Amino acid sequence: MQIPQYRQLYESLRHQIISGIYQQDDLLPSENQLADLHQITRMTVRQALNELVKDGYIRKQKGKGSFVNLRRKTVGLLAFRDPKQLNTNEEVALQSKIIGRPSIQAWDPAFFFPISEAERQAGCIVAMNLHHSQTTPVMFEYYYLPNINLPGFIMTPFVNDSIMESLRVNYHVEASGVEQEVSCVLAKAQEAQFLKVSVGSPLVYVWRRYTTNRIGYYFYSVSFCNTQQYSLSSLIV
Repeated sequence: MQIPQYRQLYESLRHQIISGIYQQDDLLPSENQLADLHQITRMTVRQALNELVKDGYIRKQKGKGSFVNLRRKTVGLLAFRDPKQLNTNEEVALQSKIIGRPSIQAWDPAFFFPISEAERQAGCIVAMNLHHSQTTPVMFEYYYLPNINLPGFIMTPFVNDSIMESLRVNYHVEASGVEQEVSCVLAKAQEAQFLKVSVGSPLVYVWRRYTTNRIGYYFYSVSFCNTQQYSLSSLIV
């Protein structure tokens, strides 16, 4: 899937903002400067900037330009920390891997969140994701995406082996909030296989519903977390 030029600029500026290259209230380069730098038209630059405004990353001031604005809705993503590192709050770096290919299925009648009739009729895209630190698998996830306006999702290569990045980059769907429930379960055969634990081992079980920047569109996930080596917390992004 070819990414439009305005979206390429959007992703570049977004990355620079969330990585701290541009700080809160910093002035971004002008439309002319961005157009010259990226060899695109001012109209394309303006489209990218308007999307950043809509998604809460920047604000525009007439006659002054575009300023970084990080006062946006946050999403608490799951993060792992090493309890042996007492003097740091840094999360453990994780690598992600998509397991197999996504498939389109009917919704489970006993699905863990209420779903709309439109979602039920469209079916759901089911994908599996495994997160690991070095050689230690720590989280196994199922994602459930309503099969609505996601053309070619099951055949399109994933961006950085990430379902969320693929939604954002390829379909302009970005998580803006989350509801969740947390409990403890015992590992069944599939979770035990992927997390390399014994069947019956205790796991932290998290089920979530994500709101998005697409009005009325939600997606869902179930996470099985192995906390034998690392502690679990919520990372706000």
